[in-house]
Amino acid sequence: MPKIRKEDKLPLRLTQLGKIYRLVEQFEEISRIDLSKLSRLAPATITALTRELIKEKLIVERAVQNTESRGRPAIGLCVSPFYWQSLCATLVENRFELILSELDGGEIKSKSYPLTTSDLVHLDQVLVQYLQQFLFETQHELNHLITFSIAVGGELDSKNRLIKLGDVNLDLDLESLFKPYFKVPVLVTEYFQTWLMAESTLGSVINCDNVLFLQLDDVINFSVLSKGELLTHQHQVRSHINKMIVPKISPLQDLISPHLADLERYQLQHQVTHKAIYPLITHYFPEATLAQSEIEFLCQKANAQNPQAQQILHYVADSLAYILMNLVNIFDSEKIMLSSSFLSAKEVFLPRVNQTLKANLGADYPHVEVITGRYEWNTPVVAAAAIKQGIYDGSLLGHFIKH
Repeated sequence: MPKIRKEDKLPLRLTQLGKIYRLVEQFEEISRIDLSKLSRLAPATITALTRELIKEKLIVERAVQNTESRGRPAIGLCVSPFYWQSLCATLVENRFELILSELDGGEIKSKSYPLTTSDLVHLDQVLVQYLQQFLFETQHELNHLITFSIAVGGELDSKNRLIKLGDVNLDLDLESLFKPYFKVPVLVTEYFQTWLMAESTLGSVINCDNVLFLQLDDVINFSVLSKGELLTHQHQVRSHINKMIVPKISPLQDLISPHLADLERYQLQHQVTHKAIYPLITHYFPEATLAQSEIEFLCQKANAQNPQAQQILHYVADSLAYILMNLVNIFDSEKIMLSSSFLSAKEVFLPRVNQTLKANLGADYPHVEVITGRYEWNTPVVAAAAIKQGIYDGSLLGHFIKH
């Protein structure tokens, strides 16, 4: 599980409760004896901690029949699949999604609300209107809410204010905006952070301690898991690699960002993001229209074996592999977790990235591999990842467990 360094120390009991909850979730039907061994806590401490978690209806006891013995069934511990609920929101430039789910990820109800460019001008009013509508529609299903969490596909500043969504600059305190509508904590995170938390704790890199996380779309988000800890800066897990330089590796680059001086032109952000690739799509496929996502159009062409489309994706893959080579050498990473709309042509794009990366790294890193995530964009598991992290580290438990 990734750890984020915190300046404010929580009471020991809360961190212990979070640790035990995580182990129960990870090892379903685990016994108290095994919990004591894995956590290195005394059996008496385990008894007290599990009693408290059961009392708060976060875990439950379950009889487990031992097939090797005809005696009394053993008692195992499991995460409670009922009682507590989470309400999670995902905010991106063109939609606002709300998901009400059980704490174990089971969806109860969800709804997606469209956002237009004009909505972004008075975004606070629009979001509150949609939230109130959803709360009204789920008033009979909504019970025992543990928290409200919102993940934004944009940029938060060091004070956790939303400062950018798509190409629109904002200054919006989402926590203060939504707090009047709940009696529970309101968590605000960047979607990239919740995605990497989900993949690290429950997904494709659960047993890896050295991982690079990369999102490549209209923006580039990057983070590093090193020795089991997420490297942070000013409480942000996202690092900036936008200005890393891509060398001249393809004639296609003559069509990319020609209006910029060379020092800027060959920066990663001006070579492989959506905005950088659009001129290539327009040049080779003038029939592409705004009625369809240009990247989606490109990937469909590549999947249909169109040579120009495949050439463009291969260029993006080769550029990305060059940057990843440098990052792997810096951070000594084992895996690279990639999320990108270019993966709509996964069979074209992903093998090329791995092939070029392997050639660049040589024999020094024979096992490094670029992989894709386990979870889709709007799954409850990803949306609720910030909530689970708050339980694991104990910070969320402090709001309803007396210590």
